[in-house]
Amino acid sequence: MLILRGLLLVTLGLLAGCSQQSEVHALLDNYADRVGNAIEHEVDLNLDLASGRIPPLPPTRARSLDITALSEGLIDVLDFRHCGLLHTIAERNSSLGKLAPGSQRLIYEIKLLPALRQCREDLAEDNTPDLERLKARLDEVIDTKADNLGGVLWNSLYLSPEMEQHFALTGQPLPLTASSVFSSLQPALVHFEQLATLTDSHHWQAPHFIDDLEQDFESLYRSDFGAAWLQSLALITATLDSTADALEQRLAERPVCFQQKPNNQARIIRNVFQTYYAGELQPYLSLVHRQGERWRYYQLSITNALPAPQPAADYLKKLFGDSEQSLWGRYIAARDRHTRAWQTLLSQCGMMPGG
Repeated sequence: MLILRGLLLVTLGLLAGCSQQSEVHALLDNYADRVGNAIEHEVDLNLDLASGRIPPLPPTRARSLDITALSEGLIDVLDFRHCGLLHTIAERNSSLGKLAPGSQRLIYEIKLLPALRQCREDLAEDNTPDLERLKARLDEVIDTKADNLGGVLWNSLYLSPEMEQHFALTGQPLPLTASSVFSSLQPALVHFEQLATLTDSHHWQAPHFIDDLEQDFESLYRSDFGAAWLQSLALITATLDSTADALEQRLAERPVCFQQKPNNQARIIRNVFQTYYAGELQPYLSLVHRQGERWRYYQLSITNALPAPQPAADYLKKLFGDSEQSLWGRYIAARDRHTRAWQTLLSQCGMMPGG
């Protein structure tokens, strides 16, 4: 029964995904067809090729940062009883601690470093000869942990399966009514952003949310926003570029209107603009842009504060960078080009909105 229930859930999920994709494809195909018919010039749009423009996530080994190993001898561990940290360190060194997921290891590291610093501060005025060795060991551990923090954060976040799934190439596009899909992710991203900023400070306490960090990873796990957004952005970019191609080619031919006087074809073109662009495509474009802009902001804010490996840094630039070679940059360029083509055509017929 459990197997059948699992298969049913998978089947329903696949059907929902296919329906979601077909709705978006139908919207974009219909818009391109309507424009092509109105301007009497075919729009060459192939949405099946659009996702091929999304860069693939580099393999795990290319995204992984080496972390300086810190071995604790038995005497060193026992010495930490002076700070009340013996149980914490022993638990981390146990087989359970070593097999813990990255999120649990991250919680441990974030809680341990300020505790070590506090321990060193508490022992600063104690000149007992037996403690000098502990102080030196503490200094070494603190320096190593601080140097490792950026790498630990990076590996815990960007090697985690929870984050990786947001960069998958197999996602379905955002649904047409996904006005609040991103909102469930934002609290987790705010927390990750705050953790990333810790690398810029030498004196900080574990954030108040650290014991609930697993919930933030669960929020990532329960969402496919990132992968869906990549698909939507690629599909929209292809549609805007293909439509702009056709509009520009039509403008290069004989004018649609003379002396800015609308004719029957011009009225059909305006109706297509108002009904199928302003009325249907633009709301979806705005939805994808608005939520994607926030997703992009948090991704850049987090990763720019961390020591990303070069292949990962190059990958992130290909997705979120400002250049026209990035996925985001190509979308912005396609959007602006598409807007200019429509403005030129409507102005030619004296039909610019508000004109």
